[in-house]
Amino acid sequence: MNPRWAGFTAPFRWLIDAFDVGRHQPAVVVGAIIAAALVGFLPSVPPQLMTAAGSPPGMPVQVLFQAIALIVGIAVSPVLVAGVYGIIDGAERGQPVAVAQITDGFRDGRWGSLALLTVLAYLLMAGVATVMVVTMAAVAGLETLQSVQQWSEQVMALNAQAQASGSPIKPDAMPPLPEGLGGALAVILAFLPLWGLIGIGSGWALVSVALRG
Repeated sequence: MNPRWAGFTAPFRWLIDAFDVGRHQPAVVVGAIIAAALVGFLPSVPPQLMTAAGSPPGMPVQVLFQAIALIVGIAVSPVLVAGVYGIIDGAERGQPVAVAQITDGFRDGRWGSLALLTVLAYLLMAGVATVMVVTMAAVAGLETLQSVQQWSEQVMALNAQAQASGSPIKPDAMPPLPEGLGGALAVILAFLPLWGLIGIGSGWALVSVALRG
């Protein structure tokens, strides 16, 4: 390895270049990003519309749309995101690109790798979440976790009532904070760097599959 002096302003140039990835064929790049984001957002639209119309969906409907969102998140969105990376790479190389290329992963054999990568990332996050909860129980106590869960459910119920009535939650209606919440928050903060590492690693892996196969 041969280290080289990059100069004091190099990180700022890199940051500007990172924000300027769409300078080549910007209409196609931005259109591809918007299309991929909209597809990932679609499963959450019907429940929100039902809530806005004054008829919040019941638990079976919520579970159904959560399942649809999970399927889209595993089998569709990773392919579209990989397609966006391919479009950006092609535009940077001066190649002609089109928004329709976001679906190339369904045709060129990358779908299985992208879906498997996403499943592995979900499993890793589930494993880390389990370890975090066990650590919270050991540090703060199981009773504290139960109190935090009950407090969260009460807050969610108040939010649902506020959305249904169209009026904000009154401060005196908020349930008191559970005891031992500080210990649970300390564990969450301690795990934040690991969550960040998992997010960066998963994103890097997706880029690698998208651009390098």
